[in-house]
Amino acid sequence: MERPIKQTIETVNQVLEDLQRQQQLLFTQAKLSELSSVSTNVFLEEACKRIATVMRCEQVSIWLFNESRTVLTAQMIYDDRLPAFKTGKILVQKDMHSYFEAIQQGRTLAVDDVATNPAMHELVDTYFKEESIKSILDATIILSKGIGGVLCCESEEVRAWTTFDKVIAASLADMLAYLFDRLYRLEVEEHVHALAFTDTLTGLNNQHSFTEKAELKLQSLSGKERGIFIYLILDQFTDVQAALGHEGGREVLKKTADRLRFLFPEPALTGRIGFDHFVIFYPYTGNRATREMNFDFVARVLREPMNIGGQEVYMTFSYGVSYFPDHVSNVDDGLQAAQVALEASRKKTSRKARGVYRPDMHTLMKETMLSEMNLRKGLDFNEFRLFYQPKVDCKSGEVTGFEALIRWQHPERGLIFPGDFIDLAESTGLITPIGEWVIKEAFTQLARWNEQGQGHLTVSINLSPRHFLHPKLPPYLLKCAEETVVEPQKLILEITENVALEDHDAVKIRIKQLIDMGFAISIDDFGTGYSAFLYLQHFAIQEIKIDRQFINDMEIDEKSAVIVQTIIGLAEMLGLRTVAEGVETEGQWRRLQEMGCDEIQGFYFSKAIPIDEITNMLDLPQGVSTIHLPLKM
Repeated sequence: MERPIKQTIETVNQVLEDLQRQQQLLFTQAKLSELSSVSTNVFLEEACKRIATVMRCEQVSIWLFNESRTVLTAQMIYDDRLPAFKTGKILVQKDMHSYFEAIQQGRTLAVDDVATNPAMHELVDTYFKEESIKSILDATIILSKGIGGVLCCESEEVRAWTTFDKVIAASLADMLAYLFDRLYRLEVEEHVHALAFTDTLTGLNNQHSFTEKAELKLQSLSGKERGIFIYLILDQFTDVQAALGHEGGREVLKKTADRLRFLFPEPALTGRIGFDHFVIFYPYTGNRATREMNFDFVARVLREPMNIGGQEVYMTFSYGVSYFPDHVSNVDDGLQAAQVALEASRKKTSRKARGVYRPDMHTLMKETMLSEMNLRKGLDFNEFRLFYQPKVDCKSGEVTGFEALIRWQHPERGLIFPGDFIDLAESTGLITPIGEWVIKEAFTQLARWNEQGQGHLTVSINLSPRHFLHPKLPPYLLKCAEETVVEPQKLILEITENVALEDHDAVKIRIKQLIDMGFAISIDDFGTGYSAFLYLQHFAIQEIKIDRQFINDMEIDEKSAVIVQTIIGLAEMLGLRTVAEGVETEGQWRRLQEMGCDEIQGFYFSKAIPIDEITNMLDLPQGVSTIHLPLKM
């Protein structure tokens, strides 16, 4: 027999007061940021017990939806017939479609008899049978982002739920909504904090976090303690990633991070501050010999093979070192000094380089800064020049076009070749405006040749990876083509294989975009990297330039000749033009003719020469529109 309503209301009031006190405790914890999974579980256990008393039912459970509301997961299940709470049960929409639809239709779902309700038929032989449930009252837990879950009041007996029951259940669900909303906000805050302070791929500190923590460690060093900054990079990581794929490359970085964590445990500090760049700070005591032994141990561990996709991968690394307080007084200077030491050592060798900072390296830093300033000045004062190397039809010797190569006509140092300033342009971001200058100058020259009746000539220009993927490149190319009234296909855009390593999908989209605009894409130095045939398989290119090292060895090394023949044959089957670079002898030219190469360029015909010499070359007798080589210049 049911208890009188008066007694039920008194019981409800008493329990609601207790729940209100519990809710106030939660509010206080939330304000003090002390809310945790432990305190939440304690509250949910107590809440389920008290809700069971209020609702006069044997079982109470609290469930939360996933983001797509296709799965409900039990956060807490209380059954007054069992000694322990349960969690983790799962209900899946595809198995219980009717229930999932019904629970989201209204504020509450009251079912007097689960055996006769259509929304319950998928649950009758599964969940309800297992739990011996005959009647339920469910109230949706409404969060700030929408329906977030369900409060379930379940009875062993068939019963008629009253309006009062529904109102109470909905109020209790609202109390739970406050809790879960606060927990969700805490999760978001923790996630944002992790993004701000953690490298998401490796779990190491990012640069911001590393700098903050290392500064605190510096301040805590005792009088006898010292600190070491290490700036470390993986050698030729881009080539390794090209061979293993992007997922394989990520695994290499993760395993490297794991090894660094092992090698430099607390109180050391490790971080990843970009692509394959890692930094370490650790305090030490002892003499230099002790430090040297530590470095040897680090080298042995890092060079051990990694198992990547069932394949053994051997990585080498290079690093620079600076010491606190011998060389630097803060973290920023420590990292910069270690990086300067690294770069100085890598000028001598590209692999396994190791450098220790010296005070006189400040001079190098100042020279680099001055070089950057001079580079900007050179661009502003139009000190750059384009030199042109002829591209020759392999069969006829006719000049079909030119490759434009940039030079810097420095007012004090004279003519500077790109090898001495392109890296600086890349690192300072000046490569894009310099590249735009080359594009504009090449189009202007093509327009002049059109006026002189040499409209059949093409110009090839080199684009850096950064400039090739820059969003302003396509509109700038079109603008220059329209202003000079030159057909886009007259400008051939050369990129190296390494461009594909920047972002495979972005490169694929950019190549198609430029081809659709009418520009031709050529792959320079083809055959030297792991990604060479990746271009042939995935990218819609029109031309490949066979690297000069194969051409140079062709007459003395039959393997090189076979490689060249294979590349030419493969290109022919794929409908691509081939250009051989670095042709220096007549024998190389004749061999390339036999192989069916389309175009050639190299010192045998002409080095790169200034535009006035090209103009003299093209100053032909009346009625003659082509020139033939070889020329000796």
